[in-house]
Amino acid sequence: MTAHPSGRKLGVHKIHPPDEKKCEGIKVLGISGSSRQEAGMSKSEKILLQALDMAKKFGAVTNFIRLQDLKIYYCEGNYSQNPSLCTYPCQDSMKYEDDQMQIVYDAVLDTDIMILATPIRWNNHSALIQKFVERMNCIENSDVWFGKKLIKDKVAGLIVIGHVDGVQHVAGNLMNFLNWVGFHMPQDMIASWVGPNDEDTTKDWDEIQKNKYTQEDLENMVHSVLKLACELKDSKEVI
Repeated sequence: MTAHPSGRKLGVHKIHPPDEKKCEGIKVLGISGSSRQEAGMSKSEKILLQALDMAKKFGAVTNFIRLQDLKIYYCEGNYSQNPSLCTYPCQDSMKYEDDQMQIVYDAVLDTDIMILATPIRWNNHSALIQKFVERMNCIENSDVWFGKKLIKDKVAGLIVIGHVDGVQHVAGNLMNFLNWVGFHMPQDMIASWVGPNDEDTTKDWDEIQKNKYTQEDLENMVHSVLKLACELKDSKEVI
């Protein structure tokens, strides 16, 4: 099954590798939104780790976060009461001493590229990714309400896999979020895979590795986000 959300002929649309010299030191953060309890069980997470390994080959510095491993409280919707109550640092982080969302905030604000990886859950992204999205509201509100833009010159990529059709829906929702928060997104920012209707998940990883479209998507995504991040870095240096 074709992995690319819009469909294309294999080998025709390939993104050339970025300049390794320009990529040296570019920071790439991978965030896994899988709820699998043990590291290495999630297929979306495995693909994410592949992407980070690919980025390392171009001199990038990588960081990896499993949302499942962190104690993160739900957004309590302070914005709905009054936008001025939705602040960064997040009110939840200050209210609950064991909340670990600040680890995620620090990593996101420090990186040049953020790649989110999620399985498809009933035609949507995972609950952990949704929790992350909602807790990022204070970052967006810092810009639009308080005039302090925290996400600047950062690039985003997505990894979406599952056994039911829904890649475009999931990607569209997350791209909307990433746009509002302030991330730049290249055309080829999505690596995806959708399994066959038999839903025999025991075969998935082998099928993902054999799927030439998914592997090409992954390579294109890594090349695209790195190239855009390098261009943004170069433009800042010129200024």
